Amino acid sequence: MSSPRTAGRPRISVLSAEQIIDAAFDLVRTAGPTGFTMTGLARALSVQPPALYHYFTGKDEVVRAMRGRIADMIDVSGFTTEPADGSAAFTDAVLRWAHSYRRAFLSYPAGIALLATTAIDGQERSVANYEAMTVAFLRDGWPESLIVDAIVVMESYILGSALDALAPEDIMSPGASAADAPHFARAEARRVRDAAERDIRASDHAFSVGISALLTGLRGTAGLS
Repeated sequence: MSSPRTAGRPRISVLSAEQIIDAAFDLVRTAGPTGFTMTGLARALSVQPPALYHYFTGKDEVVRAMRGRIADMIDVSGFTTEPADGSAAFTDAVLRWAHSYRRAFLSYPAGIALLATTAIDGQERSVANYEAMTVAFLRDGWPESLIVDAIVVMESYILGSALDALAPEDIMSPGASAADAPHFARAEARRVRDAAERDIRASDHAFSVGISALLTGLRGTAGLS
């Protein structure tokens, strides 16, 4: 005859590290970066704070795990092998990285404000990604002094574009004021029409145009063709 179940804590934890990370992103979305605390996270998961410390030593480690999830979604594969066709392969690698970076933050938009303002120290995957990129930049002939600046400039644009992609599709429409800005209204209508013909969002096309132009400009600053 089996023993009756005793009251108290369950013998098998109902938590997992992945569940905690999911809840952390949700908490940042609802409470904002300043409202993100271990106490609030425990409350969101309906557990006591000590239950979280079985998986993470504290808030900083949770944030590192959140950054790690984003980093796992970023495509740096183009940076990790010696390119066969030089600068063209490098450009393709940067564009693949940029588009995957934007998609990753679109999957977790609540993480933008938090992760964009916390150090990468301690997040091995992020650091490894940046190392692979730096090696590829050096191989492509970039001066060492400009590499991190170039990455930061592109990341700033990527994060801003991710926020733009979350805006309503008609955010740039002048609406009832179109008659007061006829040239702008026609240009915006053309933009929307062209995007529809390409079967993409206007914000996605704007990002593609912008990241290519940004990379071209940075390469010029670096003295590269």
